[in-house]
Amino acid sequence: MKQSKYYFIIFIIIIVSIFLRFCLLQNQSLWFDEGWSLALSDGASVQENLFRIVNREAGDKYQPLYYLVLFYWRSVFGDSEFAIRSLSAWLGVGSVIAIFFTSLRVYGKKHALWSSAILAVSSFSVFYSQDARPYALLIFIASLQIYLFSFSISEVKSNKIIPQLLFGIFTAIGSFGSIVTIIFSSALSFSHLIVYKNFKEWIKWWIPPVVFSSPMIWFYLSSPAASDPTATVVTRTGLPIVQNMMFVIYGILVGTSYGPPLEKLRDDQKIRILLGYWPHFLIFTIVITVIFIALVKSLLRQRKRKRYQRADYFFTSLLVTSFLLAFLFALATKINWLPRHSFYLCIPVAILIPSAFLHNYQRNNKRSLLPKVTKLATVSLLIMNVYSNFQYYSNPAYAKDDYRSAVRYLLQNRNKSAKSVLLFGQPRLLQYYGDSSTIYAPEYILKTVNGKNLAEKVSIMTKNADTVFLIVNREFNWKLKDVFKKEMSDLYNLQDEADWPYMKIYRFTRKK
Repeated sequence: MKQSKYYFIIFIIIIVSIFLRFCLLQNQSLWFDEGWSLALSDGASVQENLFRIVNREAGDKYQPLYYLVLFYWRSVFGDSEFAIRSLSAWLGVGSVIAIFFTSLRVYGKKHALWSSAILAVSSFSVFYSQDARPYALLIFIASLQIYLFSFSISEVKSNKIIPQLLFGIFTAIGSFGSIVTIIFSSALSFSHLIVYKNFKEWIKWWIPPVVFSSPMIWFYLSSPAASDPTATVVTRTGLPIVQNMMFVIYGILVGTSYGPPLEKLRDDQKIRILLGYWPHFLIFTIVITVIFIALVKSLLRQRKRKRYQRADYFFTSLLVTSFLLAFLFALATKINWLPRHSFYLCIPVAILIPSAFLHNYQRNNKRSLLPKVTKLATVSLLIMNVYSNFQYYSNPAYAKDDYRSAVRYLLQNRNKSAKSVLLFGQPRLLQYYGDSSTIYAPEYILKTVNGKNLAEKVSIMTKNADTVFLIVNREFNWKLKDVFKKEMSDLYNLQDEADWPYMKIYRFTRKK
């Protein structure tokens, strides 16, 4: 490939990655989890934010880095939706660049173009690059880990002391970023040892990360979650672990907007809805099966020149090991295991897939169609991710929690005598969009209010207001969803219901 053509393709891939991550960046409202990102970076100083984070007994306690970085980012670029999310967008672009240089060092130019293209259009990566949550930062740190570690497995002779030191530093930064990153680092260490079988080299590379990460390891081991993994407040799984496992694989490969909207899958008719998307899943199954068969065949075929094949063994081991460790983590913590909890899987996936048709593993049989079919399958996977991104951008069925529209409705319809109550949701987002008067009354606060049922409690909190707006975010998670209308009917008449993605507002008037 001519140098000018090669650099042009690299340039196009980077431009595509920037476009996809910044396209319609502020089109959707900030959603529930992004509200926690605001709340945990709202402090006047790093110390205040850190105090809030470590004293919150929830999953955010174990991924503090992002909120501290976001605090500085907001202080420089402001609090607009675009500014807040642009941090993740730039980190997503940085991950594409890091994966390009990793594949270039380990495999060569063609492989680097394919790997970076896969991550550039990855619907999973794009979604979290448009989300003010820790995952784009964590993917970026993991991609830097892999890049620095590539000096260990590359045949290019160079001074490795600086990469070893930087690898240790970024591994420690990753451990500060999330407890889940330790799973990825552990899988990386294990794969390094079993594939390359050089104990002295392994010690050289892994002493710095262990030393630098020891403060965070001590923090995690001394926390309540170490003795009781279920003590931390996180969303617990309501599905068989096998379903979670399949969802993780699907989400990493094509994102969550390729098939049916997740909100519809909470319906009683979810089987019928899934069957309605059978063409999507059929194409997905065929494409992934072809790539998987080609990868297995290339791994099993013995070659005299094992440079690329040993790297394939390493990244395969990294993918399988990190997936299995995530599986065990989900079993121990009973967390609702989602693709974002295994964010690091997108890195070995993007690096491995081109090995299914590159490096001439099938040269013995020049008429073999498998490399060509596998390349076509990979192109199809890219198209599927582009389609998934388009659905995310343009289809309201895949929209996030629409706090923006809910607040606009309240401000337009609530007069001075009316009151509004947030029963389930994120109060910080109501304030962010301009509503500072809504009363926050989650279940633990309702329990402290006198009254035999919800209607009496609401009446007391609103000082007997004649009109009351009740706001519920993600109603399917709310424990009172099946009884609150009946309880409210003791004192109120339901006048109106307004709903947006994951948001619902009920308008009640007091009975005369």
